[in-house]
Amino acid sequence: MIYKLTLNYLAVIFVSCFHVATVFAQEKEQTSTQIPLFGDVSTGAEDSSSEEVIQPLPVGGNLSLGQTGTPATAIRSDRVPPQLGNQTSKSLMPFGSQLFTRSNLIDRNIGITDEYVISEGDRIAIKVWGARNYDQIQFVDLQGNIFLPEVGPIKVSGTKNNELNELVKRNVAKTFTDNVQIYTNLLGTQPIGVYVTGGVQVPGKYPGGKTDSILYYLARAGAIDPDRGSYRSIRILRDGKTIEEIDLYRFLLDGELTKIGFKDNDTIIVDPQFPTISVSGDVKNAFRFEVEIDPVSSQALLEMARPDDNASHAFLRTKRGDRSNTSYMPLDQIAKLAVQGDDEITVVEDHSETSIIVNVTGNSGGPSSFAVPLGTDIVTAARLIEIDTDIANTSAIYLRRQSVAERQKQAIQRALYELQRSVLTGSSTTPTEAAIRVQEAKLVDSFVSKVMAIEPEGRVVLAGTDWRQTRLEDGDEIVIPAFSDIVLISGEVKIPQTVIWHDSFSLEDYISAAGGVSNRGDADNILIIRSNGSIHDGSQNVEKGDHIMVLPKQDGKLFGILKDLFEIIFRVAVSGAVVINAFD
Repeated sequence: MIYKLTLNYLAVIFVSCFHVATVFAQEKEQTSTQIPLFGDVSTGAEDSSSEEVIQPLPVGGNLSLGQTGTPATAIRSDRVPPQLGNQTSKSLMPFGSQLFTRSNLIDRNIGITDEYVISEGDRIAIKVWGARNYDQIQFVDLQGNIFLPEVGPIKVSGTKNNELNELVKRNVAKTFTDNVQIYTNLLGTQPIGVYVTGGVQVPGKYPGGKTDSILYYLARAGAIDPDRGSYRSIRILRDGKTIEEIDLYRFLLDGELTKIGFKDNDTIIVDPQFPTISVSGDVKNAFRFEVEIDPVSSQALLEMARPDDNASHAFLRTKRGDRSNTSYMPLDQIAKLAVQGDDEITVVEDHSETSIIVNVTGNSGGPSSFAVPLGTDIVTAARLIEIDTDIANTSAIYLRRQSVAERQKQAIQRALYELQRSVLTGSSTTPTEAAIRVQEAKLVDSFVSKVMAIEPEGRVVLAGTDWRQTRLEDGDEIVIPAFSDIVLISGEVKIPQTVIWHDSFSLEDYISAAGGVSNRGDADNILIIRSNGSIHDGSQNVEKGDHIMVLPKQDGKLFGILKDLFEIIFRVAVSGAVVINAFD
C-alpha cells in the first residue's frame, strides 16, 4: 500500500519536474516605457527607431545577407585551431585495402565468352556429319593442336572462341570438299595453378582459371598485407620474366585493370610497400596513400582523399630527423606543399559562420524562419516578425534554445545518478531495513526510467530581465504565446480544472474551483507557472494564462529515501533554470 501510494506521489512529481525543469526567474515590475518590437500584421506598422531594419533571406538561400565580416577561408590571429582527431597514420588502413574488405565475394570468372582465347588443356566437342561422320571431345595438346582423323592436326590455340568453328571448318574442307558439315563447342577450360607471394597474408599456390582476374588470386592469398605489401607495384612472372606490372590505384581511381591470360605456374609477386602519407579528418577517403615519388605534392594526395565540401583547413604533421612539427593552414596553402613518407594531413572544417537561422512559432503572421547575421540580438530580429498585437502576448515571449536543453538534461541525469547511488550503496542492519531498501530501490528504478524519458525544451525566460540586447544563437526558437483568459489547476487537487480568469479570485478561489486540495496535497506547497515560463510560489497573484500546480506533501512515515527524492527533484528543477543574464 505504501509503495502504491508513493508511486502516486511520484506521478505528480514527474509532471511537476517536466514543467519546473525549464527555467526559473523572478518576474519584476518594469516601469520603463516599452518601444514596440514587432511588426504589426494588422496595420503593417514597424518600429520607427533609428536602428536599421535588416532584410531576411529565405532559409536555404544565400546566407551572406550582404554583411561585411571575416571571409570564411581567412584565419583570425586569435583563433585556436580545432583539436586533431584520434586517427593517426598507424590506425588508418592503406588506400586499396577496401578492395578486400569482403574478399569472399571476389569470385573467379567461370564463364566462357566469345572473346575467350583457346589454349592448351581446353576441351572442345567436335561433330562432323554428311559424307563423313565424327563425334568426339578433343583436348588441346601442348602444341596447341587438336587432331581429326583423315584431316590431321589443326592448330587452335590463340584462336578466339567465336572464331573456332570457322577455323575447323576451313581445315576440314581441305580434305573433304563436298557435303561435310562441322559443329564445334568449347566445353571447358583447363584449371591452372598460380603462385602468389611477396607482401600477401598467406603466400602459396592457388587453383584458378586462365581468365580469372588478379584480384581473385590476391584474395585467395588472404589479400595484400596492409603493413608490408604494395598496392602500386605488383608483378606477374612467367618463366622467370616479368610479363606485366599492375598498379591497383589505376583501378581504384580510373577503373583500369589489365586483363591477363594466366598460365599454369605463373607467379604473382606483391612488392614491398612504398612510403605512405596519411590523410584523415573531413575527407571521403581517409587512408594511408602510397607514393612512388618521395616527396610528392599534397595536391595529388588531396585529390585522392577527396575533402568534404565543408572542409577548409588542415593540420600537417611532419617529422624530419629527430624534429617533429605541426602546421595549421587553409587547404589551398597545404595543397602547394610537398610532403614525404610518414607525414600526416588532417583535414578539418574551420569556417567562420556569418549567419544563423532563427525560427518563430506561435502567433506570427509572417515567415516562420529567418536567416540573420551572426550576433543579431532579439530586439533586431523582432522587427522581422509580423504579428497581430490583438492576439499575440508579446510580454510573454520566451526562447527555446538547444544548448540550454542539453544543460537541463545533464543536470537531471546527474541528480538521478546521485539518487541511485545513495540507494544502492546504503547498508542495512536489520531484515526489516533491508526489505525497505529493496522497495526503495524498486521505487527509484521506476522513477528514474520515467524521468530519463524527459526531454527538456530548453526554455529561456525573458520576463523580468534586461533581455532586449541578448544575442541569438543558431537554431533559437522565438515563441510568441497568445493572450489567454483561462487558468489551469492541476496536481494534488480533487478535480483538475481549467477555469476562466476572474480579477476578484484569489489563489484559494481557483483551488476551490478544482474541488480543493486532495488529502495527499500540500496547501503550503503551490507553484504558479506563468505563460512566459517563469515560476513563482503561491504568494503571487494569479494572472491570465497561469498554471496552478499543487504539489504533494511529504509524509515522514514513508520511505526514508522519499525526503531525499523530493529534495533532489526540487534541486534539479532549480539547477536547470537559466536566467537570461547567463548568456550576456
